[in-house]
Amino acid sequence: MRRLARPALPYLHLHGLEVENALRQRLFHEQRIRPGGERSALRRERDAAFSRLHRLIERGALAEAALDLDRAMDEARALSKAHTERLGARAIDVLHVACARSLGADLFLTCDRRQSVLGKAARLRTRWVGAS
Repeated sequence: MRRLARPALPYLHLHGLEVENALRQRLFHEQRIRPGGERSALRRERDAAFSRLHRLIERGALAEAALDLDRAMDEARALSKAHTERLGARAIDVLHVACARSLGADLFLTCDRRQSVLGKAARLRTRWVGAS
């Protein structure tokens, strides 16, 4: 992100669902393996993560974006038809790439190698930015 001059990243409702659910799912799994006395600390960590997320949105680092979901779904189905049998793309990865294309994204950033391969196949300028 620093090398890219910290562009504002489009933040769709889909991203909101994924990030918020991941934070809650982490709490679910951690509560199952940690002693009861550590659960309040886990909830504080979750709350701190939500606070950081909201600050990123307020600062504009994550730019809330609206999407024509029907258009994105049509794009996703076309991408699936063109690439899934060859690449083994998951539906959620196809949907992410389709959303980027539907928004006319200049750059597709992902922490997921499968999304990266699909993004390139879909002719998006793609950067893989981490391990998944």
